[in-house]
Amino acid sequence: DPFLLTDLRLVTDRVLEAIKRREKIAVHGDYDVDGVTSTVMLRRMIELLGGDVLHFIPDRFRDGYGLQPEAINQLKSKNVNVVVSVDCGIRSQEAAERAKEVGIDLIITDHHEPQRVLPPAFAVVNPRRHDCLYPNKDLAGVGVALKLVHALCLRTGQMQWLPGFLKMAAIGTVADVVPLKGENRIISRLGLEQLTCGPNTVGLQALLDASGLSGKKIGSYEVSFVLAPRVNAAGR
Repeated sequence: DPFLLTDLRLVTDRVLEAIKRREKIAVHGDYDVDGVTSTVMLRRMIELLGGDVLHFIPDRFRDGYGLQPEAINQLKSKNVNVVVSVDCGIRSQEAAERAKEVGIDLIITDHHEPQRVLPPAFAVVNPRRHDCLYPNKDLAGVGVALKLVHALCLRTGQMQWLPGFLKMAAIGTVADVVPLKGENRIISRLGLEQLTCGPNTVGLQALLDASGLSGKKIGSYEVSFVLAPRVNAAGR
C-alpha cells in the first residue's frame, strides 16, 4: 500500500490539485541512473494525467550535487508552483527554506538517510523517516517515485498504467545497488522481464540498440555494466 508512506496522501492530493488547476509542476531529479529514471517516470505520469510539467536535472559542474537554492530560483523564474524532488532533497534545508520564501510548494521524495530534523518542505516522503511505517526501508529513489506513481494510479482509477513504469523502476533499482530483496526484487524481476520482451519506447529501444542488447535477455548484469554506465555518462 503506497499510502503507508508518511506524507504520501498529502503529496498525491497536492499533485492532483496542481494538475486540476493547471499549475506548473517541476520534477527535480539527479544525474545518476536512479535520479534520471525517477525523473522520467514521474514526469511521464503527470503528463498522462494532463499536467503542465517540466523537469530539471542539475549539471554536475555548474549546479553541484542535489537540490540547491539556485535551482529553486531558476524554477521560480519559469513560474513553477510545485516542485517534486526525486532521489534527492532529504538534507536540502536551504533549498526548502528558499522554496517557502518564494511561494513554491516543495515536495521531497528521497531514499537517503535523513538528518534528525527534516527540511521545512510542504511534504517529505522517505521510507527511512523515523516516523514512517512503510515496511521496505531499502527502496531506491526510483522505488519511492514508483510508489507516488502507484498512488496517483489508484486515486485516478488508472491502475492499468502501473506496469508500464516497471522497466524504468527496474533499471534505477538495479543500478543503485540497493538490496534486491522484498519489493525491490519484485520490481526488478518484473521490469527486467518486460525490458527483455518489449516492446519498448523509442528512446529505451535506442539505448538497447546502441548497447548491443536488442533481442537478448536482460538481467541485473546487463543493467549494471552495460546500460547504467551509458546513462551515467550523460551527467559526466
